[in-house]
Amino acid sequence: MPAAGKSDADLEILEGHADRSRVIVVADDYSFLDTIHSSGPSVVHEWLVANSRERLIELTEPPPFAVIVDLAARNMEAAEALYLLGALSVSSKVVLLSNGDADALANAHSIGSKMSLAMAGTLPRPLMMDALLRLLTTHAEAQVTISPEELRAAIQQQQFVLHYQPIIARAGRSWQLRFAEALIRWEHPRHGLLYPSQFLNVVKAARLMTALTDFVMSDAAQQAGTWQAQGLDLGVTVNLAPRLVRDTDFADRLLRLLQQFELAPSRFVLEVIESESVRDRELVGDAMARVRAHGIGLSLDDFGAGHSSLTELYRLPFSEIKIDRSLIHDSGRSAKAATIVQGIIELAHRLSITVCAEGVETPETFAFLDEAECDAMQGVLLAKPASAAEVERIASSWAPDKAVETLRSRMRATPNVVGISKVHAIPPR
Repeated sequence: MPAAGKSDADLEILEGHADRSRVIVVADDYSFLDTIHSSGPSVVHEWLVANSRERLIELTEPPPFAVIVDLAARNMEAAEALYLLGALSVSSKVVLLSNGDADALANAHSIGSKMSLAMAGTLPRPLMMDALLRLLTTHAEAQVTISPEELRAAIQQQQFVLHYQPIIARAGRSWQLRFAEALIRWEHPRHGLLYPSQFLNVVKAARLMTALTDFVMSDAAQQAGTWQAQGLDLGVTVNLAPRLVRDTDFADRLLRLLQQFELAPSRFVLEVIESESVRDRELVGDAMARVRAHGIGLSLDDFGAGHSSLTELYRLPFSEIKIDRSLIHDSGRSAKAATIVQGIIELAHRLSITVCAEGVETPETFAFLDEAECDAMQGVLLAKPASAAEVERIASSWAPDKAVETLRSRMRATPNVVGISKVHAIPPR
């Protein structure tokens, strides 16, 4: 039976949506679900509560239709949730539940704007379900639905582009901008710029991951070759699912690609997802060994998330570890997490493996990793993903000593800073 005030047609708009089963509520406990169930059958298939940072990260893949942020939540404050949603490039509609604090509400809207979130509106507490459903329904028709046929046409018509997130690397006591991670975007003719969370599930279902990965590798190599020709000391990193490596000729094909764009192998790094590498070890072992033998970098991505396996560090010839963003975040609030991060860095260095921290969001985290002798960092504190042209501008104007000192001085001036956009290490335009 429809909720009060809703027509069957209104409910069909929500229920017919591809992501109808995922509405996330950022709240302290599950009492919110009691409100939903007491309102009769839910108009979406599944409502999920995120009462921690880790749970929110887990629930945003695949992307939900909407995220409801309770400003009264304490386990994970609204500001933290909004910054995280922005850092994850979540395109879902965001609804705020106001607790009557005008300052907190204004701050939340300010953060949402800074992080380019799709702020859908505000509702008062206690929540009235009919008001929430009305608000969600007004945005349901704007949600993007992608078909496999549309995706195949986009690949043929070259509608995909790459954005790049800069990675800084330690150079003595300063930090140089040395690499940028290639991140795919879709310039959709009707929907505008789409992020991976909006189409990767369709890519996997349509078995088009190989075609899309080939595009990313080729375009990234070409871009890095262009940067090299321009005199920019800037390489690229590319994510690779090991299951896509089907033969030992993979390394030769990759080398031919680098030769085509006159790119030195040392400027190209493959990032391998840890959970995949365990399952596909026999498949990719020989190919990865040949990749490393030719000087191409090999990074173990998301280390510290899920089922970490230290044996991967000697069974496959990794040159780098990327510590997962959730562990990096926790290192700022947990002594145990900080000890683990320090231990990973020390272990990697003993194995002659460099360490990159991803998800660096606060100046305090930067300071901790700097002191712990982490080799490289990546995160929205330093720079958000941007076009190749913007990355060129950042790289050309990068003054490592000045940029890092600016970061440290601002951290001293605002020791209790919360969030990731109040301090920016990249020199302004």
